[in-house]
Amino acid sequence: SHPINRNIIIINNNTMRLSLTKTILLSSSMSLRATRAFTTTLQSRSISSLISTTNTPTTTTIFTRRHPTTQTTTTSRRMFGGMDPSDMPPITRIGKQAMEEILQDVAEGGREESGYVVIDVRGVDEINFTGKLSQDVETLPLPYMMQAGALNMDEEDFEENFGFTKPSLDETLVFTCKAGIRSMSACQVAAMCGYTNLISYDGGSDEWFS
Repeated sequence: SHPINRNIIIINNNTMRLSLTKTILLSSSMSLRATRAFTTTLQSRSISSLISTTNTPTTTTIFTRRHPTTQTTTTSRRMFGGMDPSDMPPITRIGKQAMEEILQDVAEGGREESGYVVIDVRGVDEINFTGKLSQDVETLPLPYMMQAGALNMDEEDFEENFGFTKPSLDETLVFTCKAGIRSMSACQVAAMCGYTNLISYDGGSDEWFS
């Protein structure tokens, strides 16, 4: 592990301020190279350039093991990078029971057989505080996806920086966070990178560890 100065993102009325005062220990799965790349990019870009809000039909999926059914409703949704809402793939939103079943599938068959890649997009310090949902859950903090373009890296760089094999486009990405907000944002960012099989765990660590 290496001690680094980590940027703390504070979002207020679409304004992002950076604080360089907090020093943390970065886990060994996150390389210093990735952190420097993230810091450089973050200092040169505004989060408001990535996010817009629009009223658009969204697909809510009621998830039962391997047999989801979909319902379409109209809601206000945050969109990233100006992506046309009509091009957005459906995002499956699940609860704790479905998440338990997915993690069981991954534990029994791995990524290859289950087809799932479960990713926690919380910060490393948050995960260290609560622990992982499961040993099979990977760590990829949301800022690395939004600002450093993690899912657009080539496979070798991705694995070197984040400590696990980059998900392929035909795998199902299952995102989790603290309470379901960042996991939905992660799904939207992944959609911009070409991923179409996307799941967000609504309850997050708040529900999982309660």
